[in-house]
Amino acid sequence: MILLLLLTATFISAENSSTFIVFTKPEILLGVNETEELGVTVTNLKRSGVLLTFDVLQDDIVDVYPRKILLEIGNKTYNFTVEGISPGRSDVSAIPNDSSVELPHVLSVNVYKSKYVDILSQIVGWIFILSWGSSFYPQLYSNYDRRCVIGLNFDYLALNIIGYISFGAFILNLYFNPGVQEEYFERNPRGLIPVKLNDVVYNLHGTMAILVTIAQCCYYEKGDQRVSRTAKSLITLIIFFYITCIALERLNFLLWLDFLYYCSYVKLAITLLKYIPQAYMNYKRKSTSGWSIGLVFLDLNGGLFSILQMILDAYNYDDWASIFGNPTKFTLGILTVMFHSFFVVQHYALYRDTGYKSLI
Repeated sequence: MILLLLLTATFISAENSSTFIVFTKPEILLGVNETEELGVTVTNLKRSGVLLTFDVLQDDIVDVYPRKILLEIGNKTYNFTVEGISPGRSDVSAIPNDSSVELPHVLSVNVYKSKYVDILSQIVGWIFILSWGSSFYPQLYSNYDRRCVIGLNFDYLALNIIGYISFGAFILNLYFNPGVQEEYFERNPRGLIPVKLNDVVYNLHGTMAILVTIAQCCYYEKGDQRVSRTAKSLITLIIFFYITCIALERLNFLLWLDFLYYCSYVKLAITLLKYIPQAYMNYKRKSTSGWSIGLVFLDLNGGLFSILQMILDAYNYDDWASIFGNPTKFTLGILTVMFHSFFVVQHYALYRDTGYKSLI
């Protein structure tokens, strides 16, 4: 017991003797030519003559002044000013000339061209999330109202849930995982994280909605519909691919960020494939009965606004590479618009006056 107390006291003493530097904010958002005063707090500095230097990763985007601060003994907060020079993103580091001082986390500065475009981007983002999120409900209601899921292709659902889980791995890690974010910024030092809160909400809500739809398919009348052998084989290959990638990552042959990109590419491939069985079923039956046109219009609207948000952000932060930083989101929007435009043609032109026909 005495030994434990001595060790604890030694640890506390060592902890109290350390000198720490902390930014008052970890991240700020500025317009071009806008400034903001921030602070850096120094705790428990034991000696004089320590010089703190601010290092700006992209000095054509951000300026900091003063660049050097002479620190005083004890505890004190020192103010400095950050100015946005041009659109983009840059990290700011505070580096002391004393190796015994604990280095702070970097300050992330995002600089936009226009505050109004930034606000418009946020509005557009929530519109596409609400559109895509609401798109599940017409189909859910149609299934409930008919007590029947005939006309809703099961391959589409099976591939869709795998796609959402795959893209969810990419979105959640890039939004919440600091290690993944650090890997991303190493590759894109001037760019923004290409995932926003509305993307997180969209994916989680969509996953839950698909699971509810699958539950309806287990309960309501479905005729002889089932998941095809082709879809089952494809899902098995995807699972085997993921197991292989995780094993390679554990063996340090693959970075986690690369694995997450592969997950997003699987989502992209599934989006390309998942609508084909539904489109073919509509063609074979010469009817869109059982396939909600409300879902189609909401998905179409979501795809258009998703593309618009990425273009607005790329323009506002002069970061067109962000579209390639999240190519899945951009291409998903394109594919969604293409396929749902075709479903509109099927519903209102090709099979406008046709009713339900069997799958035979």
